[in-house]
Amino acid sequence: FRPLLSNRLCKNKGAASIYAALYFIPILVVVHAVGAGLIYYAFPYIVIVASVLTNAVYFAQRDIQNVRQIVSSKRNILILCGHWIIHAFGIIAITGLKEPLVHGPLLSLTPAPAIFYLLTVKFTEPSKFQGGH
Repeated sequence: FRPLLSNRLCKNKGAASIYAALYFIPILVVVHAVGAGLIYYAFPYIVIVASVLTNAVYFAQRDIQNVRQIVSSKRNILILCGHWIIHAFGIIAITGLKEPLVHGPLLSLTPAPAIFYLLTVKFTEPSKFQGGH
């Protein structure tokens, strides 16, 4: 479709668009390969960061400030378990569990972001800060 349109609208009958594609396509392939490689190696870290951020965002949106509020709803429990599974996947993807005795205990860090959030949420209440508007 593009060559036909270029042939009708351009003075040089679309020859420039073909030459442009000869330069553009290899550049696109290299950019795609480099970007895919970066994502491949960064993916476990991206998963862990996304798990921590979505966990914090969900707790903040639902105004969850203690364990009782999590346990009170099956939906909250399922979402928290989902975050933990994704977080555990990220830990396993980074370590590969190559040495189970060393890397296995790292899986106990899976609930750490949720515990940290619940322990520190009381310090972030905006009404407790003086001088704020």
